[in-house]
Amino acid sequence: MRLLEDSLAEEILSGRVKSGDVAIIDINDDGQVQVTQGEKRELLPQAAD
Repeated sequence: MRLLEDSLAEEILSGRVKSGDVAIIDINDDGQVQVTQGEKRELLPQAAD
């Protein structure tokens, strides 16, 4: 958990991940945490019943 938090914090502080971005977190074959930017998705409002 700490490795995840450290890696994500580093990406945010560097500006590579910003507010509203989608971050994909994965572990590579060497056991290292990988943070990549994902595709942004627009949230659609739910229809009122």
